[in-house]
Amino acid sequence: MQTLAANDDQVQIRSVPDLHVERVHVEYPDDAFHLIEEYYEAVNVVARDDRAAMLRSLSDPRNAIWVAYSADLPIGCIFYRRLPQFGSAGEVKKLYVRPVYRGHGVARLLLETLEQFAQEHNVAWLYLDSKDDLADAIAFYERHGYRLCGRYNENPQATVFMRKRLVRAVHIRSFQPGDEEAFRRLNEAWIQKYFRLEEKDRETLNDPYRHVLAPGGQIFMALRDGEAIGCCALLALGDESWEIAKMAVAESERGQGIGRQLLEHAIEYANAQGSCRLYIETNSSLANAIHLYESVGFRRVPPERVKRSPYARANVFLERIVR
Repeated sequence: MQTLAANDDQVQIRSVPDLHVERVHVEYPDDAFHLIEEYYEAVNVVARDDRAAMLRSLSDPRNAIWVAYSADLPIGCIFYRRLPQFGSAGEVKKLYVRPVYRGHGVARLLLETLEQFAQEHNVAWLYLDSKDDLADAIAFYERHGYRLCGRYNENPQATVFMRKRLVRAVHIRSFQPGDEEAFRRLNEAWIQKYFRLEEKDRETLNDPYRHVLAPGGQIFMALRDGEAIGCCALLALGDESWEIAKMAVAESERGQGIGRQLLEHAIEYANAQGSCRLYIETNSSLANAIHLYESVGFRRVPPERVKRSPYARANVFLERIVR
């Protein structure tokens, strides 16, 4: 990817005007094939796909090649191929940018276009192979979330194998009838892992309508592909104050920023209602949660203002003053 072809001018251009990416039509593949030939020469590829093989790939709408253009000049390409042997997986291939156009985000735009296509086709994993002498290419992929994995193909030249898990979009919406079980299950899982269910937990989780919604509060649900993977309650305290409570993310989905999305959504809602204060009760053992709260502006409540909590586990009290 990063090796210069012998006939390329090595002087970098200052900008890439009218940069855009187009998917290659099977009847008009010449721009892509010319770039792929340059790629083969640039990285000294021995086992090459011939034109007929690539046309067969393009005839399957689940595969694709994209070309990056500066105005009408083709300057880079990328090839996506599905990997049915791995279930919901695909492969990044032949990412190439002409040397004089590197350093202007062309490779990033091509890769992002491919990843968006894969996400739209419900691909869970993207794989790629490279060579250990292409250090710049490997570093590029690492910056974009690809990590080393075991060999997955028989490419005799490849010495480096990488993959990336694609995270499908998360949708956050207000509580709806039918969400009761997910709200209870998500919260029971984390509470029972770290503490024990208390009477106040049971009351709220068994009847969120009575204890959260009827007094004017809200519950927000995070969903991916229709499945509830997170939740957050916003309790109305009166005097333009709200308490953020019962925030949970499924253990398999943690580390992807879903808790932050829920928290920011709750804050935005409270602000829209004219909130002047947001309040949280938590436990000192939940260091990651406390760090998240503090990162969006929550601060410790002074000891003289701390009120008795209905939860035995609560020993850290935070607030966010809006005005």
